[in-house]
Amino acid sequence: MQFHKTVVSEQVLADNFEQATWHNEYPMPDLNYVGKYVLSDAPKEHAVKVVLTGEGSDEHFGGYPSFVSDYLAEPDHSWPDYNLADDERHRLWTQNSASYIFSYKGVATANGEGGKRNTASSQLNNVGTLSAMGTKHPHVFEEWVSELGDCDIQETIANNVDGRVRDLMADTWHPLHTAEYIWAKGFLGNAILTALGDRAEMAHSLEARPPFLDHHLTQFVNGLPPSVKVRWDPIEGRLIEKWILREATKPFITEEIYARRKHHFSAPPKWPANGPLHKLMARLVTRENIEALGFVDWELVKEHVPMAFEKGDVASFRIAVTLAQWVVLGQKFGIARARPLA
Repeated sequence: MQFHKTVVSEQVLADNFEQATWHNEYPMPDLNYVGKYVLSDAPKEHAVKVVLTGEGSDEHFGGYPSFVSDYLAEPDHSWPDYNLADDERHRLWTQNSASYIFSYKGVATANGEGGKRNTASSQLNNVGTLSAMGTKHPHVFEEWVSELGDCDIQETIANNVDGRVRDLMADTWHPLHTAEYIWAKGFLGNAILTALGDRAEMAHSLEARPPFLDHHLTQFVNGLPPSVKVRWDPIEGRLIEKWILREATKPFITEEIYARRKHHFSAPPKWPANGPLHKLMARLVTRENIEALGFVDWELVKEHVPMAFEKGDVASFRIAVTLAQWVVLGQKFGIARARPLA
């Protein structure tokens, strides 16, 4: 999908970067939320004040890549028509568990070195989705920041699950259900519904209603077997995510929509050198602006903008976007330079 051609141009993304950052408390390290911010302005041109959105469908029906891996982690004994042989399931699990984790070059994934599971992961039935939610970022901070202690994202996620639910995860729930629970309780509310949902829409006085988050539907879907959410098709030799939702909507949608693989709302992570975005990032991520933050080490980050646009390095682009957002927020709110504790 050519996002900058079919949805919004690179120039529009650059023009709206600072304004969109102002409206988002939980900025994501890419430009997806800027695209959604711009897209949410479109209904106003047609005097539309209320829209229906699809948030919650992936969370309930196993739509994310990491959910597929967790579906394959164990057989589904609750579904009489479960047709995936154990050796094939294990082969598919091995392929999927190694492919979906988003991480930066040279940085250990959230589950630790060499695929070893850490304590937080073991508390949550070793679901791989924890890695997608708690990827470790490279160190970009001044040395004095370490005085404030280390915050482990995965441990924070695990510690927010109470003992009753943790027992259900260990003894009752399939790993897919555990993955859906921690995602819905964390990433859905704290990131997707803010950066890509409510706040992007409310910034344009647009009311969005997510029918997939209706509590009656949620209660029903939570009781479904994993194999009606992620379905193995032995004829095509592939896994079909959101299978029961596809079947329920088949009479009302085109064959193309019914059969296509899920593609998330995304902006490209690579952009041309000397384009509007490159010029914007170069203007924001400067020694003066970074040192004004006080908590970022300029020497550790000075190469990320050139690497992102001149070399096409995706990891550097995401870091550059994060740095630019910190600069914009600091300037918008007039935040004083951060300093070490006395």
